[in-house]
Amino acid sequence: MYQYHGWAVILENTGDGETSNERVNIVFETVKNYIESLKPSVDVLDVKAINGQYHLWMTGLWNREPSLKFTPVEIMKNVGSIAPGSYGMLYVFNDEHPEYFNEFSVYVLSRGRLEQKYDPFLSPLIPVVADDSEF
Repeated sequence: MYQYHGWAVILENTGDGETSNERVNIVFETVKNYIESLKPSVDVLDVKAINGQYHLWMTGLWNREPSLKFTPVEIMKNVGSIAPGSYGMLYVFNDEHPEYFNEFSVYVLSRGRLEQKYDPFLSPLIPVVADDSEF
């Protein structure tokens, strides 16, 4: 089972300096076009403007880990490359991973970079979230 839940705030840069609306719109449209190119191969994946700020969210549950083009980790990396001021989080559970089969992997996007971190909240899945008999 491959389960993922993530979100990101899409920002062109990390500063409060002058940023043209045209540049912000270009970055958003680039992210939006990238996301649209992945549909319908990703369960829930969307970008939207909310109160003047652009957001991405994704969630899904697959039987197997998706191909590299469609992995949520790759999607977050690409969003960070397109919009280097972006920040967000991604939780992934992959019971077929050789090392992380009983825990969530947490990926933190900040300043356009994605880093894997240890999950102190839901891991190890058994016994924190589920009993051994459930899996």
